[in-house]
Amino acid sequence: MKKVADPASRLVRLEDVLGCPDCHGPLSDSLECPGCGVSGSRNGAQLKFAGFSDTELRQDPLNHVKESVKQRFGSLYPLAISLLSPVYMSGSVRSFLRGFDLDRELVADLGCGTQRYDPRMLCVDGGSYANVDLIADLSRLPLRDGVLSGITSIAVLEHVPDPDAHIAEMWRVLAPGGRLFCYMPFIVPFHASPDDYQRYTKVGLERRFQRFEVLDVRVGCGPTSGLLWVLQEWLALALSFGSERLYRAFVPLMWLLSPLKILDVVMARHPAASVIASGFVIEARKPAVRESRLLA
Repeated sequence: MKKVADPASRLVRLEDVLGCPDCHGPLSDSLECPGCGVSGSRNGAQLKFAGFSDTELRQDPLNHVKESVKQRFGSLYPLAISLLSPVYMSGSVRSFLRGFDLDRELVADLGCGTQRYDPRMLCVDGGSYANVDLIADLSRLPLRDGVLSGITSIAVLEHVPDPDAHIAEMWRVLAPGGRLFCYMPFIVPFHASPDDYQRYTKVGLERRFQRFEVLDVRVGCGPTSGLLWVLQEWLALALSFGSERLYRAFVPLMWLLSPLKILDVVMARHPAASVIASGFVIEARKPAVRESRLLA
């Protein structure tokens, strides 16, 4: 089968699985639910049903800057973050994706930002970035039940006030036997996108996904990453002597320490790394039909 790599082909696949975000029933050709009246819109190969307003995305001063950079540099933004940020992520999304036949199986990145891990993936976000296929509220996905084989969610759930609603949607749209890969931070400073609400320990993350069959929970970003990010913020605070303007000027200068994150290649493997890890990865599976009935 030919690889699905172009926006038009992804749109065809997306339209095949669309559903009302409220009743989850089929939509008309005009993207309207006959029963609920909920509707979406098309903009080229991009579909929109909800999403963040520009005001929401820019209400936090730092996130205002981040949004401007995302809109200007698009797909280069994730590369810049991987180079400049203090976080070294050892949990590999691409290794997870190799477990799928992406030509036949539909895998969605929920909260993708400006990242696209594979041209055959479905990119879903609340922001209207150029790479996003479906702009939507991640707690009310305009997808029918059980249409996804896989889900990735990278550093998203800390930014929502209702993570259980988002996890419930993951369960709903995953097919029986479908798998997910989720990264959540543990020791990191406040960072709005567009807001910031919570952190998780290893056991806390397991608890959140207890409805699923948990396959693995491991350190995703190691102790050095957590230490560096906190240290960078501390140094910016200490050197700014109470001035918020100086603090915001110093934060980028502290990125000079970020290359030290490479120490996590070793530190993240320490048996006690989870005590002060920067974040955790969980891989989980929605049980097959018979197992799902037993859990219901």
